[in-house]
Amino acid sequence: MKALQLKNIGELHRKDMPVPEPADGEILLRVTRCAVCRTDAKMWKQGQRDLRLPRILGHEICAVSPESGERFAVWPGTSCGHCVFCKKGAENLCREMKILGFHLDGGFAEYVCAPRKSLIPVPDELPGELICLAEPLACTLNALEQCGLQKNQRVLIFGAGPLGLMTGMSVRYFGGFPCIREINPARVEQTAQFRKQMDTALHEGEEDADIVINAAPSSDIFTQGIPLLRPGGFFCLFSGFTDDKMIPAALLNQIHYRQLSVCGAYGCTKKQMETALHILRAYQKDASLLIEKQISLGEVQEILPQILKGQVMKCIIKN
Repeated sequence: MKALQLKNIGELHRKDMPVPEPADGEILLRVTRCAVCRTDAKMWKQGQRDLRLPRILGHEICAVSPESGERFAVWPGTSCGHCVFCKKGAENLCREMKILGFHLDGGFAEYVCAPRKSLIPVPDELPGELICLAEPLACTLNALEQCGLQKNQRVLIFGAGPLGLMTGMSVRYFGGFPCIREINPARVEQTAQFRKQMDTALHEGEEDADIVINAAPSSDIFTQGIPLLRPGGFFCLFSGFTDDKMIPAALLNQIHYRQLSVCGAYGCTKKQMETALHILRAYQKDASLLIEKQISLGEVQEILPQILKGQVMKCIIKN
């Protein structure tokens, strides 16, 4: 099969590889679509905590069983199933977690092996490129769940990239009011149609919010976001910070005096992916605006720097 393998940091090679053989409990799938996300680009450029090399990247996968023809969205995680986190439905926190495209070979290939328990059947009317959005959309659901989003709450999202816009979509679905702050004029223009259709305002003033979520990696968002929270509000660290700036004590004291909460969100559960597929069905036309283009395996290398610079929206590998 044809595949893209990250051999070392910065060394992505297109090569012919043997079709993988499924282990016990796994099934061989033919990958029909796989999205390229910013985390893939980050792993290519600088690595990532959970990355094990060499590795076939790709964790936002739509695939089909060669035997039955059934299509699936693939929850990329493999958890132990018996730890305290798995038992309470927070399997994304399992300490034995193995993730396709991180610990195990993923979807930048013609075939992938995945556990049967990780497969989610998908309806025929949902295009494969939208199915690829289920995993990142589920990650936004995880973030909102950590913040305890309630109906009619105002959610301020820093960053109008694909994840920021998907966060706004999730907020709308659950009856909240999303607002996005974006400093890049080109990105503001690029996302205008989506924001209009999803009734998502741009945050240009000092309006406060019940929840602030960073969908961009600058720690300045923490400094700017904490003062904009209402008393008792939540700041969700959704995108990891990429700088090492010190946080002023006065800012931390605001958390104390106004009883603010700071939480993290990483990955998603299978149940959250199932919910994400329902949201994609509800907002199918809107979600399609998040996809910039479908590409071949051979085009991935040239698109990665553009993803890191925030120059493109979602790009989907089509096999």
